[in-house]
Amino acid sequence: MMVVGVLGVVVVLAIGLVTLAVVRGSSNGTAAANVRPADATLSAKPSAKASPTVSAKRKASPKPKPKPKASAKKTTATATQAGLLTVPAGWQLAFDPSFSGSGLNTSTWATCYDWATNPSVGCDDNPTAEKEWYIPSQVNVGGGSLNLVARQESTQGVTSTGAPKTYTCRSGMVTSKPGFNFTYGLIQITAKLPYGPGLWPALWLAATNDDWPPELDIMEHWYSEPQMKVYDHTVGKEYLGGPVPTPANLSAGFHTYSLMWTKDRVTWYLDGVQVFTTTSYVPQQQMYFIANVADDSTTPGACTGTMEISSVKVYQP
Repeated sequence: MMVVGVLGVVVVLAIGLVTLAVVRGSSNGTAAANVRPADATLSAKPSAKASPTVSAKRKASPKPKPKPKASAKKTTATATQAGLLTVPAGWQLAFDPSFSGSGLNTSTWATCYDWATNPSVGCDDNPTAEKEWYIPSQVNVGGGSLNLVARQESTQGVTSTGAPKTYTCRSGMVTSKPGFNFTYGLIQITAKLPYGPGLWPALWLAATNDDWPPELDIMEHWYSEPQMKVYDHTVGKEYLGGPVPTPANLSAGFHTYSLMWTKDRVTWYLDGVQVFTTTSYVPQQQMYFIANVADDSTTPGACTGTMEISSVKVYQP
C-alpha cells in the first residue's frame, strides 16, 4: 500500500511537471510568433516605402532613399543613398543666361512651345488636364529673376484646331530651344516655387526633335504638397521616379534643382543633395530646358502665383 501511494505521488508530480513544460513551451512559442512577424514587417518598410520614420537607422540617414514609383510595365531603376553634388573635374560652364536686365533675351528664350501655330498669341499643352493659356505678357525679368506669373483671369485662346476657346487661367512659360540645346551635362536651376490651389510649376527637359518620350522632369510640384516629384518618362505614359525627400517649404525661399545627365545615368539633386538616380531609359539625344507654371483647377483662388528663377546654368564635359 505504501509503495503504491508513493508511486501515485510520483506519477502526479510527473504529470504536473510535463503540463508546466508544455504550457511554458506553448507560451514561448506564441510570444515568438507574435514578435517575429512584427520585426520582419518593420524591417521591410524602409525599403518598400522609403519611410524616414520607420527605423532608427533610416532616421539617422541625412536623406532617405526614394522608391521609384511603379508603372504599368516594370522598369529597372537604381536609387542610391544621398550624395553631395559637385561639378565634375574638367567640365565647363556652357550656358549661363543673365536675368539682370529688365527684358527677356528672345534670342535665347521663347515664351511658347515651338509647335504653337502663333506663339505671339499664346499656346497651351495637355488641354484635357491643364486650364492655363500661356502668353508672353505673363513672362517678365526683374529684380534679378525670370518671373513666370500665373493669374486666374478669363483669357481668350484657341484650341489645337484653331477654334476660339476661353481659358480660366493665364500663365507664363519659357523654353531654351531658340538659344540652347544640349546632349549630356549638369543643369542647375535656382528658383522659388509658388504654392497654391491648382498650381503645377515644373522644370524639365524635352527632346529637340519633338519626340516624346524622352522627357526628364527635374522638378514638378503640385499645389501646397510637402513633396516635389521627379520623373524619367520611358515608354508611352510609363515613367520612373515619383515623390522624393523635400525637407523644406519650397515656396519660402530659393532652392537649387539639379540634374546630372551622362550617357549611362541620370541623377536628380535638391540643394546639392542626391534624391534619385537611374541607369534605365537614359536619353541619348539633344534636349532643351523648359520652365512653366501650369494650372489644373478652375476653383476660385486657383492659378495665382509666380515662379521666380534667379539662375539657369549648364555645365558640360
